[in-house]
Amino acid sequence: MRHRQLTWLVPALVLAFHASGVAAADKPAKDKKGAPPARPLTWPLPPEQPRIRYVTSYHGADDFKTKKTGRWKSLLLGQDPLSGMQADTLVKPYAIAVGTNGRVYVTDTAVRRVFVFDPDAKTLSFVGDSGSGKLTKPTGIAVDDDGTVFVADATLNRVFGYAADGRVVIAIGKDGELKSPAGLAIDSTRRYLYVADTAAHQVLCYSTADGSLVRAIGKRGGDTGEFNFLTNLFVDRNGRLFVSDTMNFRVQVFDADGHALRAFGTQGDTPGSFNRPKGVAVDSEGHIYVADTSFNNFQVFDAEDRLLLFVGAAGHEPGEFYLPAGMYVDRRDSIYVADQGNSRVQVFQYLRGGAK
Repeated sequence: MRHRQLTWLVPALVLAFHASGVAAADKPAKDKKGAPPARPLTWPLPPEQPRIRYVTSYHGADDFKTKKTGRWKSLLLGQDPLSGMQADTLVKPYAIAVGTNGRVYVTDTAVRRVFVFDPDAKTLSFVGDSGSGKLTKPTGIAVDDDGTVFVADATLNRVFGYAADGRVVIAIGKDGELKSPAGLAIDSTRRYLYVADTAAHQVLCYSTADGSLVRAIGKRGGDTGEFNFLTNLFVDRNGRLFVSDTMNFRVQVFDADGHALRAFGTQGDTPGSFNRPKGVAVDSEGHIYVADTSFNNFQVFDAEDRLLLFVGAAGHEPGEFYLPAGMYVDRRDSIYVADQGNSRVQVFQYLRGGAK
């Protein structure tokens, strides 16, 4: 990254870090089931070049004007989303992945389903909600280049791989091997599946070809290469693994062979620090995105781990968050954030070169 990218971070942003409302943007219109605000919502504030733009939000079936079964209608029909029955509206989204086909896959730990939003076909479907592959508590999710959807189940302590027709084609994790699988990430080049095992304080690396264990990374501790209740993962285009080491208040980076490269972040309440980092992702230019559940925002760092910008504050409107969790950046540099407390996924776009 060129040093001038540090100009992203302007003094006004630092002062606004804990302010209510949308940091670095005017107050937008209400979020109406995925409809964009009446005027573009971008970060940072003009006259600075816009770097991040709000795009839309996903909530459920109503986004595409299909079968309308919201929370109250579900209750009337005896389909309580909080009980894990067949609701079609997000309640507590946790993790996100995007396939090469553009479909957006979202796990929901309350509804206990994997939502599949297809923006092109404008349809909503589901993965792992019936048959032998029925999920009980889906957490992490990842999709390989062949379209296999891998979903971690924190109750069954397995990772299941689903084909396009919904069949389970692979089950990963022998008895006792996984204690509490959370975030997942795919290295398509090497055919690796990384699993963040929160309770075991380590990352397990599996072969996506046969489900065999390749290596285990880390143990509980605070040194580089050790973890304390890690949560989510991301693999960048160079095969580097980024780990949200949540209760060590940092992000750790590993090479494709599992060797620790560096760690950044400390506990604090100022820009650039963390309190409960959850989601982590990297775009095509090497910018690192970290969603912090406590701060109700995501922060953007350059490849040298220097803070460039933060987006969001506590609230319910577009660009605001309530307990954000997982993140994902797709091949088009679209940024997805699981906004748990607001029962939605928010979508942003990184603007290369500050394009409008």
